[in-house]
Amino acid sequence: MYFGGVILKKLNGILAILCIMAALVFAGCTEQQASEVSEEEPIVTVYVAYGGLDLIAEEFEKDTGIKMEYVSLSSGEALSRLKAEQSNPSADVWLGGGIDAFISAQNDGLLEAYKSPNAEEIDPLFVEENGYWIGVSLVTIGILENTDLMTEKGLPEPETWDDLITEDYSGELIASNPTVSGTAYFTICGILQMNGEEEGWNYLDKFYQNTPFLTKRGSGPGNLVTAGEYAYGVAPDPHTTLIANSELPVKSVFLDNVIWWPSPVSIVNGAKHPENAKIFVDWCLSKEGQEVLMQASPRVPVRGDIEVIEGVPNPEELNFIDMDFVYWGENRDRILDEWESRYREISTTE
Repeated sequence: MYFGGVILKKLNGILAILCIMAALVFAGCTEQQASEVSEEEPIVTVYVAYGGLDLIAEEFEKDTGIKMEYVSLSSGEALSRLKAEQSNPSADVWLGGGIDAFISAQNDGLLEAYKSPNAEEIDPLFVEENGYWIGVSLVTIGILENTDLMTEKGLPEPETWDDLITEDYSGELIASNPTVSGTAYFTICGILQMNGEEEGWNYLDKFYQNTPFLTKRGSGPGNLVTAGEYAYGVAPDPHTTLIANSELPVKSVFLDNVIWWPSPVSIVNGAKHPENAKIFVDWCLSKEGQEVLMQASPRVPVRGDIEVIEGVPNPEELNFIDMDFVYWGENRDRILDEWESRYREISTTE
């Protein structure tokens, strides 16, 4: 019994030492893992112009343990706020909106360069070479139609951009204001790109004769068409309305030339949670994050390994125009000054 008691005591001592060593190793591993992920408080603040924000926030937190706090802003609103907050930014990340605004922010020193390891899976066409922004999806401009109103009023279906400046569309066509909406700004840039600036402005003179007013946000025209107030709306990704509201009398149409741009994500220069911001960007570009973004706002993806939702257009069936993103981003102030001088009298609503 005595001999057995000695062995038992020794075994207990060895087990105690092993437990202590295991605890120390585990603690070390846990600390190392935490430092590799982020030593910051588990929060990331995002200025965002994107659909399905609650879903994005929920899935991001589920995958990373980081809470996504967001403020929904148009491109123009986000850019203005970032400029005003430059010395003490509230946001860590900027997601979605017009690429022109991101390029303008880059030139103003408002963005932080970051080359995500997941960028290797993205077409270089959608990636800023220094890492200041990277596309997470493609925005496509089309027309959302209210088929009930078209039938009731005997209105035609447009096939080309030139159709929109005919009398058939007078008073029935809604667009948004490019001084506020990134969607609207890049739409007029696409028109100027297609026609050349001189002829493009002449086209816009006729185009705005058919619009009774403008909306503040790019989603506004589609909302008014869906509500049955107007027959046509110039809308980003009009197919998303059909996917979400298949029972409504609306139809999505892409014209002869499709204006498009990458919807970007960027880290804000001076972000209070820079490591969490990097994790957010990495997640947006990961296969898992891309699948969530597809569910949140069904758009053409930037990764080739993402299965698109039924209703999202096949990019091979669309005639995408060549867009000089950098040129229109760098000339944003000049273009908007010209727009203001011509069309400031057109009223803008929410």
